[in-house]
Amino acid sequence: MPVSLGEDVVALLRRPSTCYIATTMPDGSPQLTQTWVDTDGEHVLINSVESHQKTRNIARDPRVAVVVSDPAEPA
Repeated sequence: MPVSLGEDVVALLRRPSTCYIATTMPDGSPQLTQTWVDTDGEHVLINSVESHQKTRNIARDPRVAVVVSDPAEPA
């Protein structure tokens, strides 16, 4: 079920923030990648290349976990 992005989340996604995305490998093991993130105001946009493993994993199984690091508070 889609979730609306709050104004605070959109603001965070529009800053130069790094993101970590977890996908599932074909054998069921997790695959974690650090990448850049952005938004169009409605969707979370993940920077990727079509030939990368995370892109192939998402095409096979779209369930992912995403963590965005606030550059102002990188704790």
